[in-house]
Amino acid sequence: MRRTAVAILTVLLLVGVTACAQLFPRNCPAIGWINTVEIDASVYGDDAFIQLCTDAGCSPAPGETETPPLDLSTPVRGDVDTFQFGMTAPDEVLLRVYGADGALIVEEQHEIGWTHSTDPCGGPSTANPVVVER
Repeated sequence: MRRTAVAILTVLLLVGVTACAQLFPRNCPAIGWINTVEIDASVYGDDAFIQLCTDAGCSPAPGETETPPLDLSTPVRGDVDTFQFGMTAPDEVLLRVYGADGALIVEEQHEIGWTHSTDPCGGPSTANPVVVER
């Protein structure tokens, strides 16, 4: 009888722990990440200037001062020709390429194919470079 009671209590404990884990999922640390995409507009030369826009806003145009955006999902120029979107991953961007003289050369919509993190707490998404063609 005693073994039966211990077995029943063990099963109930395991069921309770499993149910508790489902009701109260793993706590994630207070973290953040930055999603980045590279834009390759080399077809227009080394002096080409790239501007990206999303529904949240645009990165600076040529001659504009780079200031931190109020909305972290607004594109921000990173190193070389990379742009950061905070923790957002826009499916589509408006891309503008300007020449060395500041004149607009091309303006077109581009889709971004993101690969999203499978970590339960999330993580940065990655994307293949967006290549601008003539």
